[in-house]
Order: sequence, then structure tokens, then C-alpha cells
Amino acid sequence: MKTPRPLLQVIIPCSLLGIAICAAPVAKPWTKQVISKDFVTEGIAVNDINGDKVPDIVAGHLIYLGPDFSKAQPFRAGQIYPIGEYAKNSFLTFSADVNQDKQQDIIMVGWPGKEITLYVNPGKQEGDWTKHLIIQEAATESPIWIDITGDGKEEIVCMKQGGFGYYTADWSDVTKPWTWNAISDKRTNTPYQHGLGAGDLNGDGKNDIVEKDGWFEQPASLPGEWKWHALSQKCKGGSQMLVHDFDQDGDNDIVTSLDGHGYGLGWYENLGKAKQSEMLYHEILPADANKKGIDGLQFSQLHALAMCDFDKDGRMDFVTGKRYWAHGNKDPGSLDPALTVIFYNRAKDKALTWQSRVIEEDGGVGCDVIATDINLDGKPDVAVGSKKGIFVLRQ
Repeated sequence: MKTPRPLLQVIIPCSLLGIAICAAPVAKPWTKQVISKDFVTEGIAVNDINGDKVPDIVAGHLIYLGPDFSKAQPFRAGQIYPIGEYAKNSFLTFSADVNQDKQQDIIMVGWPGKEITLYVNPGKQEGDWTKHLIIQEAATESPIWIDITGDGKEEIVCMKQGGFGYYTADWSDVTKPWTWNAISDKRTNTPYQHGLGAGDLNGDGKNDIVEKDGWFEQPASLPGEWKWHALSQKCKGGSQMLVHDFDQDGDNDIVTSLDGHGYGLGWYENLGKAKQSEMLYHEILPADANKKGIDGLQFSQLHALAMCDFDKDGRMDFVTGKRYWAHGNKDPGSLDPALTVIFYNRAKDKALTWQSRVIEEDGGVGCDVIATDINLDGKPDVAVGSKKGIFVLRQ
């Protein structure tokens, strides 16, 4: 197997290139490391896989070893996909110590509506990791890995047979098939549902589940009925839906794209308990392709979002970008530059405004985007696996 040599590039602020759709330039350019130009996954994971205290990157069938990511070792069978196809068995990737043996395992989310597999870290043992089929059907484009039940252990939130819910493990043996816990009736006939998130929206200390049209309020005790709350902005659904107190007024809000293969980005302001956690929509980027949003910015296919305090000012920002060539050239704006953009939170006195910064013009996102301090220098970075390959953007 040929391992590509990492490339280091300096990103030129887009204003110097005269690209009209870009936002204001960053004060200090970010640097880009191209780890591989091969398309092997729609979403990577970042974790210390080999136990050397340095983050590694899991991409498709490969583990790129940090800190320079110049060495790739396979942990299962895999392939390089043509850009006109999909990474059929690697849509999203999670990594965590699932079996609690102090080694980081790999959870691979395959094709929407199909299986999720667990690969338990064998330590120094060589060869392919053992594959465990833990879930046979996990629909939605972006399942999430989060502690929903409040027991201190993560679950997988997704859909099954058109309804929302979550899968729980038997923690005495995590390789057994996981158990489905439904929270809704059937809501769709497609496994390709876009838009999913989780967080406490009503302030009761319990994580609720958010989808493109509304949110399910977790009951006082489980199992129980999850109360439905509709959201006002109807949309096709975009990506990861971020739940956080973005305006710093004491309750959690929602940030989401409106169409993972079109246009639109906004946030829902939580109006608080006095108004039963009603959500008021605010536009960041218009759903109309012919209109510009903040800082004169507009781009399409915002298929992944991740939140992080990038500038360390105590306010939560988020990163997104274009999922390049998701359906070939059939999507709106598919031939436009594959931007990667940070939206900086400028909340003050409980009023929220955003400031955009394009940090890359030939990268974008996949079905996921990772915000983490990948080189351990104290500054958050961005890592992506997509049809553009595998790359890291460093502050």
C-alpha cells in the first residue's frame, strides 16, 4: 500500500484572490496539511489509537499515525473510491474506549440505513481488527455518538424504520448486538434523512433529541413518552444540529444548516422557560442562492457542522463548509469552491452576532468535520475526510 506524503500549504486569504463569494480574510492565515488526496471516507475520527499520547486519524480502512500522519496502517479491508461514487462502508467514524480496557476502539457507520460495526482495539497485535456487527440498521445521514440517557456512557442516536431513537450497548459485552430504543413513530420513508442533534433544550438537565423539523423532549424518567415540539423554519435538513447556549442567556440554542445539498444556515434562539422553550429562527446565510448572508458570504452544501471555541474568548463558535461533489455536479453550487468556514460567536449582553472567516478554499467538509487540538499546541484545529481527501487545517 502506498502511503502519500503529507503536504504543507499556506492558505492565502480569499480577499487577495478576488473571490466574490468569500468572507473577510483571517488576520493570520491557517496552514493546511494534505495527508492524502485519496477518497476513502465521508467522515474521519481523531483519537490516540496506538496509545502514544498523540492524536491519530482514522479514515476509512486506515489509521494515520500522529504527529505527522506520514505513516498509514490498515486495520481492516478497504479501498479508494472514485470521486463520482460514495465511501459505501465509511460514512461516519467514531472512536472511543467502548469496552473500557483503556484502549481506543473504532465505530464505523456505513451506508445510511444499514449497519454499524465495532472494531475493538487489539493493542500491539498485528493484522485486521475483529469486526463486530453491533447495529443492523442505522438510518439518517449523520448518526451521533452522545450520552442521551445520562448514565455517563454514550449511545448512538439515529433512525430505524423511519422513526427516531437510540441504540444502547450491553456494557458487559459491547460486541453483542445493541438494543434499539424508539422515541417516535414513523416520520419518513427514506433512510437518507438529514439533520440530527442532541442537547438539553428545556433546562431539565436531560438531553433532548433534535431533528430538522423539531425536537423530542426527554421524559422525566426512561422509558417514557418523548414530547414533540415543532420548529418554525421548514427545511430539507442539513447536517449535525448543534445545541449550546450560543447567546449566553442561560438556555441552549440550536445552530443548523437548512439543506445539506443546497443553501441556508441559521440559528434558533431559545426564548426560555417562560415561553415553554419556544425557538425563534435567525438567518445567518439565506436559503436563496441569489442572496448573500453575513459578510457578503454565500455557499452551498453545508453538510457538516462542529462547534468549538476557536479563538478562546469563552464563546462557542462553529465550523462548516461545502461537501464537495456530494452528488457529482447535480447539486446547486456544486462547481463553486469547496470553502471551509469558521463562524465566530460575537455574543454580547445576550445579543448574538456572527463573524465569518474562510480558512480554506479547496477543502470543505464531508459528512462530518472535526474540531480539535490535533497538534496539542493549545489551539483548536480542523480535520476533514471527504472527496477532497484527508487534510488538517491548523491555526
